Amino acid sequence: MRRRLIVLLLVLLPLPVFAASGLFVGVEAGYNYDIINTATGWAGTQNSNGHGFDISVPVEYRVNDWFSVNSGLRWIMRSSGYRKSYSDAGGTFVADDYVKMHHAIEIPLTVRFSLPLDDFRLFIGGGGYIGVRTLDVDAGSSYLTASDAEERGYWERYYQHIAFEADDNLFDAGLIAEAGASYEFGDYGSLYLLGRYQYGLTSLAKDSRMAAHSYFDSISVDVGFMWRII
Repeated sequence: MRRRLIVLLLVLLPLPVFAASGLFVGVEAGYNYDIINTATGWAGTQNSNGHGFDISVPVEYRVNDWFSVNSGLRWIMRSSGYRKSYSDAGGTFVADDYVKMHHAIEIPLTVRFSLPLDDFRLFIGGGGYIGVRTLDVDAGSSYLTASDAEERGYWERYYQHIAFEADDNLFDAGLIAEAGASYEFGDYGSLYLLGRYQYGLTSLAKDSRMAAHSYFDSISVDVGFMWRII
């Protein structure tokens, strides 16, 4: 009899812990502010932080009311400004002024700890991500001289895809810290607001004499909705 009671307790005790378990799938989109850290290696060049966006299909497995594992698939665009200038007897002139946009597909993996408050939920989490850069685009203008014999020139505006080169590093990886809040619609799903900080561990360029290392950190704010499927 005592053994049966012990077995029954071992079976029943975990139930409250896993009673809230479930699998959620959703959609998410938002804005990201991109912080670039680079040494250009060239005189007269200046890089500045940029703005981007991200769209993702998140997946969350809630082990219980307090603990969950999150992943999914994210498309993110990170950008930075680039300006090149030169100086002569007449002063300083801008030769190039454009925005560099890097599109990547990422797979994040984070662990979240939640605090349930009736229909609301507060959470914090951390983890990492891996990804691959899929597309580079430059948009801006360059100052071109009409010919070698003429001093006058003109500004040429452009929006063009940039082909990847041997010095480009297409693999991306980094760390994630996140925090947010959600409103729970019973067993149907949840609407949430999420803040995320991504710390890049890999450079956009490989280790070479000509290519400068460039690291991206991103601060993003996203809104999403998760549907409970299990």
